[in-house]
Amino acid sequence: MNRRRSNPNKNYLFPTKVALALVLPSIILYMFFNIWPIVFSIGIAFTNATRENILPNPERIKGLKNAIACANYLKTSEEYKEIARILLANVMDYMESIKSTLISMLKVIEANNSEVYIELGQQVAKLSSFVRRLTRVRPDIARVFNCSALGYETSVELLPRDAIDKIDRLINLVGLLANYQALDANVFKFYTEVGLNITNSLEVYFLKLEEDYEDYLEKFIFSANKDLDRLQLKIVVLDNFARLFSDPRFYNSLYKTLLFTVVSVPMKVLLGVLLALFYSSPMIYGKRVMRAFLLVPWATPFLLSAITWKFMYLPNGPLGMAFNLNVNTDEWDAFIVYCLFETWLAYPFIMTITQGALSGLSKEVIEAAYIDGAGLWSRMRKIVFPLISKPVTIATILTTGASLQAFMIPLVINGGYPIGEIRVPYIGSAVGYKNEVLILFGYNRIMIDNEYGYAASMYLVVVLIIVAYVTLWFTISRRFSR
Repeated sequence: MNRRRSNPNKNYLFPTKVALALVLPSIILYMFFNIWPIVFSIGIAFTNATRENILPNPERIKGLKNAIACANYLKTSEEYKEIARILLANVMDYMESIKSTLISMLKVIEANNSEVYIELGQQVAKLSSFVRRLTRVRPDIARVFNCSALGYETSVELLPRDAIDKIDRLINLVGLLANYQALDANVFKFYTEVGLNITNSLEVYFLKLEEDYEDYLEKFIFSANKDLDRLQLKIVVLDNFARLFSDPRFYNSLYKTLLFTVVSVPMKVLLGVLLALFYSSPMIYGKRVMRAFLLVPWATPFLLSAITWKFMYLPNGPLGMAFNLNVNTDEWDAFIVYCLFETWLAYPFIMTITQGALSGLSKEVIEAAYIDGAGLWSRMRKIVFPLISKPVTIATILTTGASLQAFMIPLVINGGYPIGEIRVPYIGSAVGYKNEVLILFGYNRIMIDNEYGYAASMYLVVVLIIVAYVTLWFTISRRFSR
């Protein structure tokens, strides 16, 4: 028995070890960059992932936790309760005094007697005195309710910034009123009314804080816990799917996707096959040039094609005006344009596949059938169609899968408009985009609602639909082939 021996004189480009060292990292990287996005997407479908919690800021989480701990300390510490009570009581006294003084100033202005400037001077002096006292306690307000000063490092504020800003605005406004002799009467009255409005809002806020100190802190803790909960990525198991299958917008997008597929696939397959058969005839001259022209939709960048179609079918576009179409407000006008655009984009693919199959057809077989008396339809049915059936079937499967994943066409043409009420029997109703296909529905849940987990659950359903479709098609094809 002869054994094949390697030729010692044969030169290899790379030794085996070097080849493995080059190939294995490439395979590992390829598997990593193809598998981990799939695994990640499937995992996200079972979580409450949003734009906020999918990659949360650790500093923000730490700040919220510290703010909650700070509020709990202020709520339970008797020492700080007493400090806050005294401080808030002083603030309320100053607010009451400022309010009564501003009201008196308005009365003096409205009376408009001969001693108006003397009386205003007295009231402005009183107002300035009360505001100086408020100015002295303002740092105390910021200090008592400052968590960072208490050792709880956080950027979250217990008191809304708006309240402190209003105090500053009131202080600045009183500085303007102090120059009352140089101000026009109407301007002075306007400033006084603005100051009174600011004082009223501050009085309401600090009165509520004084009377319901613990309740205020409890509400702050509740709100901060909600914000913290929103930043926590949690496993919700099948909640996203339960919500999906009770969402009327999902059923509408599923219906529009299936309808788009059922309408557009026969259109592009029929057009592609007919054009391939037409240009396979020896009686057609200039076939190469005409074929090249028909491949233009395939070669043109999608965005350029989409913008052109959108322009043509706008209500004031040439075809929109010619056929009285409005893709922005009419649901079915837009749907028709989707199907026509999809047909225009995809028929070159079907035509090319069919032409490739027809190129293997023997002229002798056709001529022999013609001599035997077979008519055109008979030759097509018994010779041509059986030959092209398998390639066209494969092309149909591929283009159907592409139609089920339609996304860019409705997005670019009109974004899935119009918006209106969507009613689904036994499910309910919701307001949404009436021409949302499945992929666009998921895209909008991410871009508009920031709901990554919900969108991922929808995409997982789309994948299962496509897998089921391909499996069913091949099962039926195998049975018929037997």
